[in-house]
Amino acid sequence: MATKRRMGPENAATGSLLMDAVEAVMREQGYAALSARSVAARAGLKYQIVFYYFATMDDLLLATYRRRTENVLARTEEALRSARPLHALWEASSDPFDASLSLEYMAMSNHNAVIRAETIAFGERIRQLVADRLQGKLEDASPDPTTFTPMGVAVSVFLMGGIFGFEQALGLSGGHRDVETIVAWGLRQFEPEDASAEGTPAEAG
Repeated sequence: MATKRRMGPENAATGSLLMDAVEAVMREQGYAALSARSVAARAGLKYQIVFYYFATMDDLLLATYRRRTENVLARTEEALRSARPLHALWEASSDPFDASLSLEYMAMSNHNAVIRAETIAFGERIRQLVADRLQGKLEDASPDPTTFTPMGVAVSVFLMGGIFGFEQALGLSGGHRDVETIVAWGLRQFEPEDASAEGTPAEAG
């Protein structure tokens, strides 16, 4: 659905404060608790201010989500520039702090058409970006390039990392040390340098 023009200054600090408040409410209470009143209260403002900076709640949610995807993209680009990009991607995708918020956005996308469309577009974009950047590296290092495609490896890291991070945030840890050992072994098949380097999933001790 078409969104209305933003009413407040584009780069106002208050607008950023409201976006911070959106994510704080999502982390603390879940996306279902989002409203102009709950966001404004979390930001320490009157709820009417929300509609000075954003004409609708969807505008505020979309702006907040796009800010987040820009940060995810920046972290992904940084990981891809590292000496061991797969290890760095696992480190970023399995972050429990980010994983819990990602899950809230995924749940929101199931009920909000604006966020769903943005989630699909960004998800396809970043997966293709990672696959393209890994193409040459994985062809040289892969045990079987026809089976372990760059897209397959990239999506596996994203999906496993996201679930792993969410379980950590939830407090579910059964089998995690075993999974870390398996992931470390798998990543070394593609990036066989020093397995103790920074960014490597922790080995079971």
